[in-house]
Amino acid sequence: MQTDYDCIPCMINGILNLFNRGLIEEKYQEQVLREVLKYYAEVDFKKSPLLINRNLHRLIREVSKNSDPYKQLKDKFNNEALKHYDKYKKQVFESKDPFKMAMSLAIAGNIIDFGPGHNFNVEETIQKVLMSNFAIDHIEDLRKQIKEAKSIVYLGDNTGEIVFDKLFLEIIGRPDIVFVVRNSPILNDATMEDVKFLGIDKMAQVMTNGDDAPGTLLDSVSDEFKEKFDKADLIISKGQGNFEGLGKIKDKNIFFLLMIKCHLIAENLGIKKGDYIVKSALKESVPSF
Repeated sequence: MQTDYDCIPCMINGILNLFNRGLIEEKYQEQVLREVLKYYAEVDFKKSPLLINRNLHRLIREVSKNSDPYKQLKDKFNNEALKHYDKYKKQVFESKDPFKMAMSLAIAGNIIDFGPGHNFNVEETIQKVLMSNFAIDHIEDLRKQIKEAKSIVYLGDNTGEIVFDKLFLEIIGRPDIVFVVRNSPILNDATMEDVKFLGIDKMAQVMTNGDDAPGTLLDSVSDEFKEKFDKADLIISKGQGNFEGLGKIKDKNIFFLLMIKCHLIAENLGIKKGDYIVKSALKESVPSF
């Protein structure tokens, strides 16, 4: 996916959001903004938004002398999501279809995003997802593939959200699943610290992808992760960032689980912003970006 002009104000709004939340010290804010504007003046729009965002946030961390500006919010939403865990776990195990409900909760958790323009209410979103039809619905294909796959890689996304991934992993019941997060802080994406805090390492094999992009850039990941990815029978990919990085792949058994938060991606798929999808890369409506 190439960077669209619309991506730039979206990313800048994300920086202003950091300022407004007090996550970048005021004494660094003007310098951060000036350096970011210089960066955008020379940016190559043929590059992926993931790559541009990765390098942007490396710059922000350097200038602000803050290795993880979102740390406070990440901890907050991990703890907030944990408060919902026991309640929804009970509902999942008592439901007629625990697999579908747990998967739906994992997608509902995708609303937890501190990126630009993303305001959210977790409880409202959960109820909406549980009552909604999916704009792209390959759920039964996913259920079948999980049963048949000898090796599964699960690409995690955001903090808070991975609490619901944990519940989905519990329902899947495959301790051989490899659960993957970012190598180091970027936005509110989950890292190994979050995985261990939430105990996901107790129910799955865990690793990082070796990169700090807010998605999966196969040209930038570690050799160890790339080998796991290439050899996996099934990839479960959570979130829009992973979709942006992997959405063009047509010959790999990848299932994308996410809420569509970007109008450009929605238009490309012929659906609406705010829709929920469970989409196989091997089936129709593969994006052209």
